[in-house]
Amino acid sequence: MLETLDSLWNQNYKPIEIVIVDDHSQDNSDEVIASWVKRHEPLCDSAERVLKYIYQNENRGVCHTLNTAIKNSNGVYISTIGSDDIYLLDKISEQVKLLESADEGVGMLTSAIEFIDEQGNYMNKPDDFAVSHPENIFIPLLERCFIAAMSTLVRRSCYEKVGLFDEKLPFEDWDMWLRIAKEYRILYSPKVSALYRRHSASSFETRKRQDQEGSLMLLNKHRGFSPEADHIIKAQTRLRSELLYQIGSPQAAHWLRVRWQDDHSLISWGLYMCAKLGIPGKSVMKAQRLLGRR
Repeated sequence: MLETLDSLWNQNYKPIEIVIVDDHSQDNSDEVIASWVKRHEPLCDSAERVLKYIYQNENRGVCHTLNTAIKNSNGVYISTIGSDDIYLLDKISEQVKLLESADEGVGMLTSAIEFIDEQGNYMNKPDDFAVSHPENIFIPLLERCFIAAMSTLVRRSCYEKVGLFDEKLPFEDWDMWLRIAKEYRILYSPKVSALYRRHSASSFETRKRQDQEGSLMLLNKHRGFSPEADHIIKAQTRLRSELLYQIGSPQAAHWLRVRWQDDHSLISWGLYMCAKLGIPGKSVMKAQRLLGRR
């Protein structure tokens, strides 16, 4: 966390406003942040650097936390970062230059990133966000989220037009990028702007069900945009609803019903009925494999 805070403080862009929001953390994060703020507040100059710290009295989730930060900010451009990632020294300054030189049809910018592990060691790993980045990015973005949140710089006007983060969703970025991509072009810079901390596989496993449920919720918000988009969303619903059933999500029956309504297939109807009757997904999938059916 201190590395993250220091990377914000050390940005070579001025004037800059740093808004820190603690979502009612249950560890000692509040003490760490408060101590850091106490050390740095005397160094602030309202003309060059503004520092704000907000502690939420209850845990409201990442989307509410980001909305709180945005509502309490004043900048023309907004960049967000989690508590364990790191900005490079010139992240903001370089990205502001690019956005200021772009026309108003460009709503946000994203860039290349590098990966570090939990100890801060660089990982010999390709940047899996570094895919083809057409400016009109909505359709490819439906396939998967390849924009890393900490790599972005967004015009405030984007949030004013498309709205703030959807607090019904368990994670923030994918839905917001889709909403922005419907209205604006998105630029990509190959220059590395941030370090993304990868956590152990075990910590990702604990989020698997929540991620699949959230992905289905946000993707299905975007039905009706175009026939091509609907085709991709239906394919994603087919795949992810079955994954939910396999991992025992209580939402599996709902999404398998949506899948069946999409394709009217016997397999989809059968999976939906099995889930509705409470038959474990792993047992059904095992039976399918034994019978050679998919």
